[in-house]
Amino acid sequence: MTVAACGSPVPATLRGAPGGYLLTLDQLTSPDFTVYEAVAAVGAGWLDQASSSAVRADGMVRAAEVEYYRNVSFSTSNGPITLTAAVAAFATTVGASDAMVRLDTALDARAGAVPISTGTLGDGGHATSTQATFEGVGALQVIVVWRVDNLVNSLVAEGRLGGLQLDQLLPLAAIQTASERAG
Repeated sequence: MTVAACGSPVPATLRGAPGGYLLTLDQLTSPDFTVYEAVAAVGAGWLDQASSSAVRADGMVRAAEVEYYRNVSFSTSNGPITLTAAVAAFATTVGASDAMVRLDTALDARAGAVPISTGTLGDGGHATSTQATFEGVGALQVIVVWRVDNLVNSLVAEGRLGGLQLDQLLPLAAIQTASERAG
């Protein structure tokens, strides 16, 4: 953080490439993940296609994501089976904050979405969960979104209902946040 001439703090603008801030395979808390989709650039609709025009208008510069997968039995699995981490860089912290509001609103408006508190996460966090059925077993998707300065982050996890919980994702979000703060 830098200090403005009048003495009030001015948020830093992180300039690193979004792909450099993403969780890496060795940072995941479970050793049985593999890379399903390698780090790749994504567009403004990475998390919510309907919000992509607004997110671009908020000043999104670039974004990247990576997807991990665990080959385990869905019916008895604990923790995420798929995990997609993404980082979107914005020209300004204000733009990233505006994008967070749009994305939070869009996630909350999804059919069956249940907002979940993330507690203290980055410069502001939000999560939602939705339930479905997969192979006759209850399934859960948890989406965590948070901001660090001019970066908007997301983790999207899917797993068995009762086997996947937000508390399993928050440490991963903290690792990604620490990487951003150090960068």
